[in-house]
This record gives sequence, C-alpha cells and structure tokens, in this order.
Amino acid sequence: MEQENTLGKRIAMLRRNQGWTQEQLGEKVGVSAQAVSKWENDQACPDITTLPLLADLFGVTTDELLGLKPIEPHVVILDKEPERNEDHANSGSFELRLDKVDPWGSICICITAILISVTLILRSTTPLFNREGVNVWNYIWPIILFAIGMRQVRRNIVFGISAMAIGVYEFIWFGWGVPFEIKWYVLLLVVAVACLVRILLKKLGVIPEKAGEPFIEVNGKKPTRVVEYSDDGMFMTAELSFGSNEVVYPYDTIKGMKVETNFGDHRIDLRNIRHFVNDPVLEIEVNFGNVVVLLPDNVKLHKTSETAFGAFRVKGEPSSSADQIAYFRTEVNFGNLEIRYPNA
Repeated sequence: MEQENTLGKRIAMLRRNQGWTQEQLGEKVGVSAQAVSKWENDQACPDITTLPLLADLFGVTTDELLGLKPIEPHVVILDKEPERNEDHANSGSFELRLDKVDPWGSICICITAILISVTLILRSTTPLFNREGVNVWNYIWPIILFAIGMRQVRRNIVFGISAMAIGVYEFIWFGWGVPFEIKWYVLLLVVAVACLVRILLKKLGVIPEKAGEPFIEVNGKKPTRVVEYSDDGMFMTAELSFGSNEVVYPYDTIKGMKVETNFGDHRIDLRNIRHFVNDPVLEIEVNFGNVVVLLPDNVKLHKTSETAFGAFRVKGEPSSSADQIAYFRTEVNFGNLEIRYPNA
C-alpha cells in the first residue's frame, strides 16, 4: 500500500479505503464534513483526543496514523469474483457470467422447452394443432411471452401474471383459432388479481417488504418510487414505477446497485461517483419503460444484457484515462435502456 507523507493525506487514503464519504467520517467522529476536508487538505489537524478514535475507526494504530511507523496492510476478501482475463476484458466484447446461476430462471427455461416440445409433438400428431394457414411461429411466440411472464413473476408479479395471461390468450386465439375477444375489463381483472396476490404475498412474507429510509425528494415533489441505501451508503436498491422519476446517487463511492423500473420514463444519475469499489455489479431491469443512466467518464463498463422486444444501447465513451470498471447486468422487456457518458 502506497504511503502518504502527511497526516491529512493518510486520513484521506484510509477514509477512501473504508469507502466512506467525508460526511460519513464526520458523523462518526462528531465533526462537520468541512472539518474533515480541512484535515485532508492539511489546512487543520484533528484534536489530539480525536486521533485515537480515528485510528480505531480505520483499524490502525495511532503511530501508524501519525506516520511514526508504516501502515500495515489490512486485507479483507469479500466473496471475491474469479480473476478475469484482462485481454478479454479490454476487448469490448460482451461477457457472459455463469458463476451465479439463478435457479428460477433455469426452471423457467426447462418449462419453456417442455411446452415448446409438447406443442411441436401435438402439431405433428393432432389436427387441432395443425390448422391450415397457421405456422409454427403462431404457437411458439405466445409460449415465449408466457415464459417471460413466468420468469418475472417472482420479482414483478403484476407484469409477470399479465404477460402470462396474454401469452395464453394469444396461444388460444392464433394457435387454435378459438374466436373470442378479450375485453378491457378482463385485462383490468387480471391486473387487479395480480396486485392483490402481490399484497397477500408480502403480508405472508413470501415477498419481503422494503426496509430502510426512502430517499424521496426530487424537484420538490414526491415521486412514485422507493430508493434505499445500505447502512454504509454504498449499495442502492430502487423501484421506479409509472410517471417520470429521477434518482441522483448522492455519494462518491458505490459497491453495487439493483434497480427495477416499470412503465414511465426514468433517469438515474451516477455522475457523482468517483470510486467504483471492487468492479461492482450494477443491475438494471426495465419493463415497459424508458430508462437513461448517466455515467461519469472515469469508468469503463462491461455489460451483459437480455432483451425481449426491447433495446439497449450505450452513447458516448469513457475518457482515455478511465481507470475503473463497472459490470452492468441488464434486462429489458418491452422498453429501452440507454447508458450515456458526458461526451454523448
């Protein structure tokens, strides 16, 4: 670990190693963020009674903090990802990560394969599935739509049940040619039942309730959203639904993010971030909406994406001196996701 020559530089280095902002360090020692800034810029020194507290917070000795002996490295491994091939990482190609398999996603894929296989078998053996003028695609794409809904039903039960219901309807209408017309109030009933099921599952604890203090103030009005941060302020979860929402990440350090958007136009501003800790994974899910993510130019992104009737694009590029990496894991269903650099 590179050593710093002044007390202020050592405080700044140790604070960044902990992933704290100046405001957070100030709260821990009972001073203002401005006082911490003066320490780090060597414009003032901490009170002598504050030094032991700082040393304890940083996990070093007072002698190490004062520079009387070198700071011993303190290494903490937090579920470290496997080493990445640098040549591959810098090639700009997509990276598919299979080290964390989603069991529900695998189940959905198997069920989809079974439904398609059974349909094709019945099509070759049963006249009902072999109507004149109806091709294989008329049977397959409703099954795919049903599978998309099934895949999403655990995370967004309203969207999931609605997509599954539409898939069943389209299969019967196009595949079997059964002449019935779906009314608007039937769709309303499906959505209402889905909402009721979601509420009941939350009450039963199957779907966990959101916890923590929401960050709700945007342009002086309350948006239809929930945004939460972890205790250390470095992990953000957000659920944005309907209307127009803007979320400005307020900290300069991030170690992870998970955002779900449903309908509407949403904007996520990450330009305050200076430090991307341990090449974080930033997850974004878009369902029937438009999302714009604003990135600072000091980070290179690597992305894996799944799209179903949606679009995902990146505008602009990082600066030539960008020395940090963030991994974007995105899923776009019937919507648009755009990641935008300042030079776009």
